[in-house]
Amino acid sequence: MPRLGLSLLCGTLIYSSLLSTPVHAACIPNTTDTPGLQNYLTSGGQSYTLSLCQGQIYNLTDILNYTAPYQEISTEGYPTDSNRATLLVGGFNISTAIYAQGSNLTGVALRNVQIDGNRGDSPIYTASNANLEFGGANSGQIVEYVKSYDPRGWSCLHIAEGPFTCSNMTVQHNDIGPCGSDSFQQWADGVSLSCAKSLVQHNTIVDATDGGIVIFGSPYSVIHNNTIHVQTRTLLGGINMVDIETWLPYGNFSGVLVENNTINGGFATEYGNSTLGKNNASAIIKVGIAIGPDVWWGDLRYGTNKTSNSTVRNNVLSGAFAFGLAISSSYNLTFENNTFVNNASFSASYGPNCTTGSSTPHDPVSVLLEPNTVSDSTISMPSFQSSPLSTTLTASNFQIVNGTALGLTCFLPPGPTSSPTPTAAEVSMPRRGRPRAPAGIQRRRAAQYLLPHPARAQDTGPQIDPG
Repeated sequence: MPRLGLSLLCGTLIYSSLLSTPVHAACIPNTTDTPGLQNYLTSGGQSYTLSLCQGQIYNLTDILNYTAPYQEISTEGYPTDSNRATLLVGGFNISTAIYAQGSNLTGVALRNVQIDGNRGDSPIYTASNANLEFGGANSGQIVEYVKSYDPRGWSCLHIAEGPFTCSNMTVQHNDIGPCGSDSFQQWADGVSLSCAKSLVQHNTIVDATDGGIVIFGSPYSVIHNNTIHVQTRTLLGGINMVDIETWLPYGNFSGVLVENNTINGGFATEYGNSTLGKNNASAIIKVGIAIGPDVWWGDLRYGTNKTSNSTVRNNVLSGAFAFGLAISSSYNLTFENNTFVNNASFSASYGPNCTTGSSTPHDPVSVLLEPNTVSDSTISMPSFQSSPLSTTLTASNFQIVNGTALGLTCFLPPGPTSSPTPTAAEVSMPRRGRPRAPAGIQRRRAAQYLLPHPARAQDTGPQIDPG
């Protein structure tokens, strides 16, 4: 009898293991249409892997949906370069390539593919979803070694909270962007996180236009060792902790840790002088790290509700910003050991949507704090690593400045602009159920203004622990 019991136990363990072991098959060629790809997922069942062929483009006519736990979509051989298979979004009013927010989709994975949102020069789709929609009432999902870019909707990658049961999402080693246009109300996020206890790490996000990484509460999540930078498009916020409506009570960022991220604003693309040069793309980051809803919305729409109970530390910023770091409407915040390195600058012009009178936001500075709206917090002075290129800047340029931090995305990149002021209807236009503050107006491709040069090879600044 004991022997029989052991045999039954072993059989149970083996069966349990098989449930979560991927079932691989030969790669499915791009001659397979979208219904055919979906049929493989539907009939494959739990732990099935839809293996796509290297270097092939799959023209989607509808959204691909996972149908069972632990399913995987990936490229055969798991390449990490341009040999990854590409899923090209298509179909009438379709803005999503893959959807993983259905019920009972624990542990599904997307690995080593490219997602082309196929927006091109078209305007953003109304009431649209992201290139990738993950999360929902699920846990343990993974997105890794994926390139997602040019979404038709509001984000390159969205991880939703579902009925507030989403947890333990892993987003890592992805290359994200470009995402959206920096024309008014045409923006898109890089990564939009609203799933608790999640890990977002080792991602590179280039030319997002709304938020590089936007954290919608996402209690007990860790966002670290990511790189965010701009090349040809202005980004409203590098890392945003301003959206407070999602997790209750309002402003619930409990246990969120944002650390060891690198945020690079705009750099000169042409030589100007020994410290600054011309940039033809109007590419800066308006706010490197934005904390508190009032930083984003200048109309005090959230009253006394604040971003709360989070830690922001050991992040490194360089390049051109309007504001490097901005803190308002927050409590129980730990903000420490953040650093400006190499060459940095802080410059922007007041836009037509900046508030006026006593609500006029402060001029651009490295760190802006509105102290009367921040409480029970530990905020330490950022450090500054000097550069041979930044001879006009000293440690005195990198102090915490007290002032009004309302609606800071209203600032425009420095330089000439002929952009029209948006209408009242445009200003009040909702976006994914969370209205966006006026900002950005139109991209000024012809504008030329001075930005810092990139750091020289020998001027690398402090080494960041990869964690």
